Amino acid sequence: MCGSVVTNALRERFETIRQHEIKRLDKKLRGLSDDDRRSLEAITAEIVHAIASVPARAIAHDAPGPALEALVRLFALDSSPV
Repeated sequence: MCGSVVTNALRERFETIRQHEIKRLDKKLRGLSDDDRRSLEAITAEIVHAIASVPARAIAHDAPGPALEALVRLFALDSSPV
C-alpha cells in the first residue's frame, strides 16, 4: 500500500469505529435531542479527523515501506471492518 492508500484506510477504519460505537451506545443516547445528536456526530467526527491527521502527516512525505506496513498491521487495515 502507498501512503495515500494507508491514510484513506486509516480514516475509514477510525470512522467505522466511531459509527460502531455510536450505534453500540444507542440506548444511552436515546434521550438526546436531534440537535444534541447532530452535535455528538459533529464532535466525534472532528475527533476522528484529528486522530487520523497525525499519522497522515507522518506518512505524507514518502514514508518508507516498513512504516506503512507497520500501520497496516497495527490497525488491521487489510482485514474486515470492526
